[in-house]
Amino acid sequence: MKTIVIKLGTSTITRNGVVEQEYLNQLARQVATLRAEHWRVVIVTSGSIRIGLDTIHKERAVRLPEKQAAAAIGQSLLMRAYRRAFDAVETHVAQLLLTRSDVADRRRFLNARHTMTQLFKWGVIPVVNENDTVATEEIRFGDNDSLAALTALVAEADLVVLLSDVDGFYLPGASEPVSRIERITSEIEAAAGGAGTVGGTGGMRTKIEAARIATQAGIELVIAHGRDPDIVVRVAHSEAIGTRFTARAALRGRKRWIAFGRHTQGTLILNDCARAAIVDKGSSLLPIGIIGVEGQFEPGALVSIRDSAGEYARGLSNYSADDLRHIAGLHSSQITEVLGRADFKEAVHRDNLSLTHPHTATSQEHHE
Repeated sequence: MKTIVIKLGTSTITRNGVVEQEYLNQLARQVATLRAEHWRVVIVTSGSIRIGLDTIHKERAVRLPEKQAAAAIGQSLLMRAYRRAFDAVETHVAQLLLTRSDVADRRRFLNARHTMTQLFKWGVIPVVNENDTVATEEIRFGDNDSLAALTALVAEADLVVLLSDVDGFYLPGASEPVSRIERITSEIEAAAGGAGTVGGTGGMRTKIEAARIATQAGIELVIAHGRDPDIVVRVAHSEAIGTRFTARAALRGRKRWIAFGRHTQGTLILNDCARAAIVDKGSSLLPIGIIGVEGQFEPGALVSIRDSAGEYARGLSNYSADDLRHIAGLHSSQITEVLGRADFKEAVHRDNLSLTHPHTATSQEHHE
């Protein structure tokens, strides 16, 4: 049984700030078709802020408290529309509200997964949105494209479909969208540019970032126009529509979470030998390979691992930033002499290390 995550943008499900009920009705019928074909379905929805603002006759929310209050008004109205649509196909829906911290904390991440698994067993459709009413700037996803990609990690999905008001990803000057992207290059990232539509927060840049997360985790992602007839079913059937980002070999669940589930708290800069050992051999990071430590963090913190060209891995540090500054460049046998103890011989153990840059993904990393 496969799992699909369907993300609906604000401009897709609303018209002039009001939910388009008939659109959701059509979506529910498509979901019913997929369920009959033994797909598990998760919906990631936008729209609560826009709907809330329209309800109280406000044009736009600028400050975070305004967005939170608008979301509090709009969320129940949004779920009522989903419930009405899925009642017509005799299917129950459940509301799941997440913040970035829910994904960053491993225990809460797994709790969310267990909840989704139980809903699947009961035949209920999870409808996910960011918990805007409590999310601060520090713990916000910021856009529901990223939320969809990270929800796919929680749900262990096979496919993410980002439905929006565009037909796919266009290169500059092109009249047709790119049909398939095997690798996200700097050219593609540069072409993404730009912000989202009025009422939404996502643009093509956020969709490309979502594609990077999903494909690196072994999940295909498609950008397609939400108004195309039967679009979800057609994408699930692998019809050549929109832009399809090809998945790479799948990371294990824990390494998916390390790579994409959390914000980094510091940076380790490595020499070329350490980079080769990590990327080519799947080795742990030893202190001797560290040439720089940035930030302040404690043991267990998620750190970015990089060289002069940029980040290529992330991992959970065995030592604090201060300790690493003292033992950087030293052999593991010297740790006790410097720190008075040697809790670990590795700065980051290979089991707690995940490659993040598409050019560095190895078969050893993905399948171990």
